[in-house]
Amino acid sequence: MKTGGAIKIIVSSLASIAFAYPATRSGKRVEREFVPTVDLYANWPSYDELPLNSSYPSKAAWGVWGADDELGALNHITEDTIMAASQTIKEGKAFPLNLRLDVPNPPANFARKPLNHLFLPQDGYTDDVLVMNTQISTQFDGLRHFPYSTNNSVFTYQWYNDLIANYEDVIGPKPTETLGIQMAAEKGIVVRAVLFDFAGWQDATNQTFDAFTDRNITPDELDKIADWQNMPSDWSKPGDMLIIRTGWVRQYMTLNATERNLLPVQSWPWIGMEASERSLRWVWEKKLSVVGADNPAFEVSTMSFDVDGHTRSLHQVFIGGWGQSIVEFLYLEELAQALHERGRWNFFMTMQNLNVVSGIASPPNALAIL
Repeated sequence: MKTGGAIKIIVSSLASIAFAYPATRSGKRVEREFVPTVDLYANWPSYDELPLNSSYPSKAAWGVWGADDELGALNHITEDTIMAASQTIKEGKAFPLNLRLDVPNPPANFARKPLNHLFLPQDGYTDDVLVMNTQISTQFDGLRHFPYSTNNSVFTYQWYNDLIANYEDVIGPKPTETLGIQMAAEKGIVVRAVLFDFAGWQDATNQTFDAFTDRNITPDELDKIADWQNMPSDWSKPGDMLIIRTGWVRQYMTLNATERNLLPVQSWPWIGMEASERSLRWVWEKKLSVVGADNPAFEVSTMSFDVDGHTRSLHQVFIGGWGQSIVEFLYLEELAQALHERGRWNFFMTMQNLNVVSGIASPPNALAIL
């Protein structure tokens, strides 16, 4: 999710723009040498070794999974990681993690229209039609959603692995299928998810916070939460999904209808993971398949920070650089309570996106099983 205080991607009168981009795929493409069936992580680059080619954008992981890869961080999900994730199922208790499609209402980003639900009575049966922006309610950001941009211009957009030549290939009358949300849908996302309960930690340690401010959740605080949740030092495994319970949804649920209508105007800032290089380093080292939270964007609303002399955001580097999708507005209240009651912090989780060719985002249809 993006907003006025963050890095903006604004296109006006798209039909009138003549897309004339410099060639971005010329020259030698640098990629990591590895054999997936032998060692998936052979020659795995450290954070400091990113990018593999100095011509690539700041901290991009282009070529790490091959020059033509379209899955990005989802490559961390393998048959072995899925089997290991299944071992976390102990009771068969299911927890849907999706808000209703009309929540938040109005959408937190007032530029996005709310769900339009129509009923179509037919002869002997009834249909209904949903018209919606896939960036409302609980949402899975695909790899066409957020490119790198050096100056907020469509002419400098660079998508994951440099696989899309220009913006017209994304929004034009004949968009390419490259990096479409169908790639994640056809992969199938099955993971061991790990919950970091920031809101619960704050409550337990008698600290106060306001989820409707630009409160940073730092990597140091996540490490403290891991200790509070009795997680081992080696808690992360390749293929895990990181989820942070910031408390944004919990606080939203306390608002009345008037307050919810005023929220996008009066309290646009939101809590989230600190937008910084130390956050990038912390996440990269975990080999995570996906990240998510119960707030509007995973990262804090003050999204911009400097990376190698360029203004970036976690959204840019995660999605455009690493091919790592972000899930927003997860509903975590009942799940968090159940995990604490059981002294647990990880669980089996599935997501099945809409199989929309050339799609940008999707409801995740996220389900946790304990």
